[in-house]
Formats: sequence, structure tokens, C-alpha cells
Amino acid sequence: MPKCTIDGKEVEFKPGENLVSVAKRAGIEIPVFCYHPGLSVVAQCRMCYVEVEKMPKLQTACSTQAAEGMVVKTQSEAVKKGRAGTMEFLLLNHPLDCPICDKSGECDLQDNSFGHGSEFMRHSEERRTYVDVDMGPVIQKNMNRCIHCTRCIRFGDEVAGIHEMVAIKRGNNIDITTIDGKQLKTEYAGNYSDICPTGSLTLKDFRFKKRAWMLKKTPTVCEGCSKGCNMEVQHEGNVVYRCVPRENLEINKYWMCDEGRFNYQYVQDPSRIVDPMKKAGDSWLVARWEELLSGLRTDAAGASVLFLVGTDLTNEEMKAIQDAARALSPKIQIQSFGTPGVETSGQDGPRDQILKMKSKTANLKGAESLGISPLLGSAKSDVVVVFRGGRAELPRIEAKKAYGVGVFLEKERNFFHAILPGLSFLEKDGTVINHQGVPQGMKRALLPRGRCKSTGEMLMLMLNQRNNEVTA
Repeated sequence: MPKCTIDGKEVEFKPGENLVSVAKRAGIEIPVFCYHPGLSVVAQCRMCYVEVEKMPKLQTACSTQAAEGMVVKTQSEAVKKGRAGTMEFLLLNHPLDCPICDKSGECDLQDNSFGHGSEFMRHSEERRTYVDVDMGPVIQKNMNRCIHCTRCIRFGDEVAGIHEMVAIKRGNNIDITTIDGKQLKTEYAGNYSDICPTGSLTLKDFRFKKRAWMLKKTPTVCEGCSKGCNMEVQHEGNVVYRCVPRENLEINKYWMCDEGRFNYQYVQDPSRIVDPMKKAGDSWLVARWEELLSGLRTDAAGASVLFLVGTDLTNEEMKAIQDAARALSPKIQIQSFGTPGVETSGQDGPRDQILKMKSKTANLKGAESLGISPLLGSAKSDVVVVFRGGRAELPRIEAKKAYGVGVFLEKERNFFHAILPGLSFLEKDGTVINHQGVPQGMKRALLPRGRCKSTGEMLMLMLNQRNNEVTA
């Protein structure tokens, strides 16, 4: 492979690679604002200045391709002076509102100002101001903080496939906004906030709720569809505050859809059932685990029993359910459910041209790999036991007695005679297989709510229950 030299270090590169990515691979960080690896290169912020031997002027590393024998300096005096000048220019109009800005603590402008700016400001004129703009249900804009990197404009045009962000006016009066001031239409609007290097485009769902440095970060997989986008759950005090995409160039690249981003909200829904409950006439009563597990075991040993397995469960949960069914009775049928009209992976496919898939559950392929056949039509049996992770859409149930095992909201409990609360995708570890057949691991971010138990624990207690056993 060809080689170049950056700060005295010889580095291999692929033809066509720019200096930013080559240097990063060598452990040398070149500061950027307008550059993003998932977007086109415009080289307009001038923050990534480097000095290239035999070139008379400083070059922008994002738009300069590495060449054989090229010698690059990223820390020369000329480079430092150029970057300091860029930072001074960018900060002319930027408000001093870091203490209340949601981007504080993860802001590129803060980091680059500290690392490459000057402690002195020669500008004494009044800063420009704009009124905050509501850009729809996802994004709130604060134009005062904008540095005109145009990442948002390029994301809309090149990734989201919708030309809705534009730059109007010129020079000091430039304004980044939507066409005719309309609200954002894309279903990927959350990415605008992710890629904004300042606090100009903020998530309404996260706005003023928590400082970034207080959040714990857990890498996991989105359960919103069979794409299996990689994401990071950011939480504190057993409360999720936001989910952001995690880079995986083979699956979701740098992005995720709004549906997957905000899917976590049902986990914290106040109406989620977190105590074992049974129906008593027209009302519901909190029950003891021992009572419900004993009843489930007795009923599951009957003549006509159907175990419905949601394709939002992990492989480990599905396998445990299969093993428990065999131990209880060879007559128990096991079928899967998830997304109406997408019963098999052959019926699955892209729902748009970006990330979304038709299957709205993460593990349809996993159910098929375990040999679980899909439910076609309504669920008919004397006893129906529905195992669900929270995302699978409930089918029509026709049974003398029905149990719900897993995650359910109060509005869904009337389908059942008893609810045994289980864990959501944020409260457990496990494996799912996406539509490409790629197995990926979910990782627990939260502790179980209320008296919820894992599917494996419930099955173990049920199978090993003794007459006088008491469980919490």
C-alpha cells in the first residue's frame, strides 16, 4: 500500500483517502467542523488546516487526498496560527451560553476552542441574534449558535433524501433554516442534532433534561425493526434520557431513524405493568408470583396449549421457551408473531431507501433459525401463553384462558387473564439476528422495573416449583 508521513510517522493509506481519515487511523486527531465521514466534502470551515511539504499555502485536510511520499505537518506554527484564526472568526457571533446549552460537554466548538483557540478576543461589537425556531416534533433550532458548517443541509440532501434545509442570505446575515420555514418532514430528523457540531439543532426530547457528562453510556442494538441498527443508550439513575446511533458501516453507518431513537419511551411508560397481576371479575389485582406460576404450569399441562413467541425476544429467551415447553408437555404448540403481514423473512424488505425494514421486530430471523413457525391468523387454543418483549404486535386471541408473559401496558391487559411482567430490551442481555443474518448482542442498560423477572427466571421457577415454595 502507498505511504505518506504525518508528523514524522509513516502511515499507509488507501488511494482516494483524505488526510483527516488517514491521520485518525494513525492516532493523530485533526480538528474538523464541516467534515463528516458520512457526508460530502465542502472544506468551508477551514478548521482542518495542515501544512503539506512543497505546497505554498496551508491545505484543508478533509479535501486533500493522501499521496505517495507526501509529508504532512499538523502541529507546525503556521498550522496553529491558522486554526486559532479560524476559531476566532467562528466565535465572533457565538453566544456565551455553554452553562445552559445541551451540547455542553460534547461540543466540538468547546473542544476545538480549548485545544486550538486563543484566550483573547479582539472583537468588541455586538453579536448577532436570532429567535429560536420550532422545526417540528423532534428538533428545536437555536441559530445564534450556528457556525454554518452545512452538515444539516448535506444530510437532508444526501442521506435523508429530502431537500428541506437551506442557507438563505449571505455573509454575517446567513440563516440555516427549512424551506419557507416549514417543519421538518424527514423521519430521520434526530440525526440533525447528532451531526450538529454545536448546540444549534437540539433534540426536544432531551432539551434541558440532563448534562451530557452525567450520562452513562451502554452500547446495544435497536429493537425497532429487523435492520438491527447499532445504538448507544444514555442513562442515569435507571432512567433513559436519549438513544443515539453507534457507528457500524455494515449495518446503519452513522444513522438511525426517529422511530428507533424514541422507541425506548415505552420502557418508562407509567402505564407499563411491572407487578404480577390477575383478573378478578371486571377489575385487576396484584398477585403473588407463586400463584400465577403455579396456575400457568397447571394450565400448560392441559390438552390444548399454544405458546406464542414474539419475534422481539432474544434467541436465548426463545430457546428457553422451547425447552420449557418440551419439559411441560409434548403437546404444546409453539408459534411466532410480530408484524402483521411479515410472518417470514421472505416477506421482509426495505420500508424506505435508508434504514427502515418492514418487520417491526428485531429477531424474525432468530425465530426462524430456531425452527419456530409463524402464526397465521388468530391464536386459537384452550390456553394461550403470549411471550413478548414489548415491540411485537399482539394478534387476535381466542382462548378460554390467556397469559401474558413479558412487557405489556395497562391498555393491553384486557386480552389476558393474568400478566407476568418481564424485561424490556433495555433490561436484559441477549442475541438477535438481523435481516442480513448478522447476530448481534443486546446489552442491559437498566435494572428491572418493579417486580419484573426475566423470561428465563420465570420459566425456571415454574418448572422447579414445589408445593410450599414462595417466590417474591
